[in-house]
Amino acid sequence: MNNFQESCFSVLVLLVLLLQGSCSDPGVVHKAVGDSLELIADYPTDGLEVQWTYNETVFAEFDEANINLVRPKLFHKRLKMKKDSISITVEDLELRDSGSFSIIANTNAVQYPTKIIMLHVHELIRDVQIEYSDSWLQSENICTFHLRCLASGDPNPSYSWSGHQIQTQGAYLNISLRPAESATLTCTANNTYSVKYTTETVVCREKSEGQRFCIKMNA
Repeated sequence: MNNFQESCFSVLVLLVLLLQGSCSDPGVVHKAVGDSLELIADYPTDGLEVQWTYNETVFAEFDEANINLVRPKLFHKRLKMKKDSISITVEDLELRDSGSFSIIANTNAVQYPTKIIMLHVHELIRDVQIEYSDSWLQSENICTFHLRCLASGDPNPSYSWSGHQIQTQGAYLNISLRPAESATLTCTANNTYSVKYTTETVVCREKSEGQRFCIKMNA
C-alpha cells in the first residue's frame, strides 16, 4: 500500500514538473510606436517545428526550414521573416499591437518551454506646452496663476511640476505672487518610454501707476 502511494505521489510530482516546464514566465517588453519587435526561435534546427502566436492566434509557422504566414492580414505588410535565424520581426509597431506574443517550439523528442512576451506599445511624447489664465486678487494684493501642462503624442502621460520651491504631480498648478515677484516653473511629461519638458517664467507686473496689476508670462 505504501509503495502504491509513493508511486502515485512520484507520478504526480513528475506531472507537476512537466506542466511547470511547458511554458515560461512572460517577459514584459516596452516599445514605442514605430519600433520593431523581433521574435527569435533560438533552438537547434534538427526536426524543429515552431508556431508564433499573437493573443493565442497562430500567425506564422516554421517547418522543414521554411517560415509560412498563417494569418498574413494580422500584421499586414509589417512582418519580416528570417529563416536563417528562425525569427519574425513585427515592424512599424502600432498602439493596437500591444498584447501577448508567444513562441511555441518542439521536435519529435523535445517540447521546449513556451516563450511569452507581453508587449506594451507606447506613443512618444512629442511636445509639451504650458497654458495659463490669471487673475488679480485686490483684497490680498496678489496675482494668481492657473497653469495647465499639455503634452502631445501620448494622450495619458504623467505630469510633474518643479521650480520656485515647488515639487508636485499632476497637469494643473495654481500659484500666487506678489507684485514684482516672478517664478520660473518647469513642467515635465513622461511615460514609460519618453520624457519631455518645458520651462516658463510667470511675472506679476504693475500695469499702471495706480493699484492695478496685470499678469505676464515670459518664455
